[in-house]
Amino acid sequence: MSVLFGPATTALCLAMVVIVVWNLRTMPFLRAGAGVVAGAAPDATAPGAAGTLVSVLVPARNEAATIRTCLEALLAQQHAALELLVLDDRSDDGTAEVVRAVAALDPRVRLVMGAELPTGWTGKNWACHQLALQARGEVLCFVDADTVLAPATLGAALGVLRDDDAHLVTLLLAADDSTAAQAVLLPMVNHVLLALFPAALMHRHDSSKLALALGPFIMVTRSAYDAAGGHAAAPDEVVDDVRLCRAVKATGRRVRLANGTAVARTRWYASVGEMWRGFSKNAFGALDGNLLLAAATVLLVMPMLCAPFVRAAAGVLGDGTVPTEVWVQLALVVLVRLVTSVAGRDPLWTVPLHPLAVVFWGGALAWSVVLSTTGRSVEWRGRTVAVRSSR
Repeated sequence: MSVLFGPATTALCLAMVVIVVWNLRTMPFLRAGAGVVAGAAPDATAPGAAGTLVSVLVPARNEAATIRTCLEALLAQQHAALELLVLDDRSDDGTAEVVRAVAALDPRVRLVMGAELPTGWTGKNWACHQLALQARGEVLCFVDADTVLAPATLGAALGVLRDDDAHLVTLLLAADDSTAAQAVLLPMVNHVLLALFPAALMHRHDSSKLALALGPFIMVTRSAYDAAGGHAAAPDEVVDDVRLCRAVKATGRRVRLANGTAVARTRWYASVGEMWRGFSKNAFGALDGNLLLAAATVLLVMPMLCAPFVRAAAGVLGDGTVPTEVWVQLALVVLVRLVTSVAGRDPLWTVPLHPLAVVFWGGALAWSVVLSTTGRSVEWRGRTVAVRSSR
């Protein structure tokens, strides 16, 4: 234990410092009104992307509360060559009526009524597949109905595709923090991707295993989507975003993860229960069902990330003695979390509560493993979703 929470934890903290610096130096950064900066990517407003027809595809199931704001932001995009297709996935809350009202004001919006979910498909895969069949653009952009984009977003993302010779770009997004639970727990999404996932290797290494995408925003060329088989290639896959990104990369095409927190915001999950169910549904699949990696994350990485807080508190509340090593570890963890919170536009007041987020997401990952290995399901948006795909 002394080695695990001593030198090993210090090494992990130093590794996070290296990873976050590396990621921030190499990851394209989308800035509102200024195209692309960082990563030496040229300005996305340069000539060459203006005429590209982008099919913006929005799957929507019971999204009446958020869909209008999403569509209004999409229609305000500076990139004018776009069509906007919204699939009403058998909603019962008036989603279709809201979309029709917006479409009556702008002919670029088209409502697609979703067909009945076939056996062997997840709802998200089926919705995205139907949208792709209707799309005319040479670039497809899948956007969740609770995601709001700044006017420069599509043009900047196109710039990443063009200037990096890539075929898929996905974004880190700012998270809705309107509730205390969202503010405390959701920053872990961008924290993990910036401090524990080497995105720079995803950009440089050919392995399709080193790839991920975030469903609220995925822009992919039509040629790459078709070559990868689209959403029909693995219709029962729960983690459809990661699966699509890895499939595109497996064709030999480049993929990119960009920091879009300045131009894109998403709700992710509205409540603690949704966060638990959503992450439990996706977490193990995002690790490609790697039981060893999941076990190492839950049993080693998560305790090591919490240990500096626990040991420092125990020392202060006990005899007042805290080893220097613990202070160093604590300082490194807090520093990294501060950096990822600034980069992810998350509230800084939640940084001292970081251990709560670590424990919550670690527990959700452990439960995701249980659900998957036992073949159990979760209820999601009124449907029963098997955590483990038949594939």
